Amino acid sequence: MLSRIRIFATAVVALSILPVVLTWAQSAPSPRLEAQNQANALFERFRVKCGKDHVAAIDVTAPQRAGFTETLGPAATGIAQGHTIYIAYADIRLDGRETTTDIDRRNGISWRVTMTYSAAAVRQISVGSDGTEGAWSSWQTGGPVYAVTLMLKDGNWSSSVDEMPLLAGLGRYARLRRPACAELPSG
Repeated sequence: MLSRIRIFATAVVALSILPVVLTWAQSAPSPRLEAQNQANALFERFRVKCGKDHVAAIDVTAPQRAGFTETLGPAATGIAQGHTIYIAYADIRLDGRETTTDIDRRNGISWRVTMTYSAAAVRQISVGSDGTEGAWSSWQTGGPVYAVTLMLKDGNWSSSVDEMPLLAGLGRYARLRRPACAELPSG
């Protein structure tokens, strides 16, 4: 008789905390949703949505033509002063692929995902620091423009970003930034 009372009491306690557990499970974000939110925040750090397109700005400074030290004073006539490249991405699509392995789990990584942003089309324009402005290029076939790998270990997220090849090619002479929509050339 006493064991039946214990079973009944245990069942009552379990049923009374069940709504709390269900509410917590529903309110705790899934790793996929949290990874997507983190990836979007990283993507939008240097890009802004203007109208239908996302746009990034790359400020390029011209390398010095002198020796190993910087030239003082204004640059000589005809030497490039630098420019800004605006890149517009149309129809951004996000694809995520979980890549968590058994080795990851053994090392305390509970979730790993690679999120890739692809654009259906891309175009760009260059604006000189002296105000000269090129024309927007024709739209070209896009493809992957940004990828981020996110890992969840011990409740903390970490990320590794793979930025567009153009930025890597410009190296130390380029700085990626988030432009204001108002500064974009028309067209």
